[in-house]
Amino acid sequence: MNLKTTQGGTTLVEVLIAAIIVAIGLLGIATLQIKALQASTDAEHRANATDIAAALADRIRANLGGPSFKENHKNYIKSLSTSADCPAASVCSSSPDEIVSASQCTPAAMADYDLDNLYCGAGGVLDKLPGGEMNITCDGNCDGTTNMHIQISWTARNDVFGDNKDSITLSFIPGRDPEN
Repeated sequence: MNLKTTQGGTTLVEVLIAAIIVAIGLLGIATLQIKALQASTDAEHRANATDIAAALADRIRANLGGPSFKENHKNYIKSLSTSADCPAASVCSSSPDEIVSASQCTPAAMADYDLDNLYCGAGGVLDKLPGGEMNITCDGNCDGTTNMHIQISWTARNDVFGDNKDSITLSFIPGRDPEN
């Protein structure tokens, strides 16, 4: 007597289960790639904001000289959040065709040029950071010997909560009065 029993379809079920396990693994790998890309983009935005804030701090320090030391850095106290906030074109930029003398470029005009260049210009906040904003404030009487703060914020992507703001703040003392 021949008792032959056969089972049908077990190999198909095993293949289907293996395919599901592989698919779940591939989804996990794809999720890791997306998270790595988000972290990379966030790090790039943070580095750009830090570079811009440091460049602006250097420009503020460079524009403090002269008899109105205690007033020059106040030209930088602004809150910029859209391209409409960009300062008017300044006479402080020179080109080979048009040389600008120092008397034409007042400290206030230089501040407008610096803000326009670092907020609105190529490589500035609006160019490098999505939804970029820049807020420059000063502690106390703002006489050049108190802290100034440059806060740069941008829209960061967050897959759980949607878009949210991320920011950096650079605090520094512009300098001391060369007269004292």
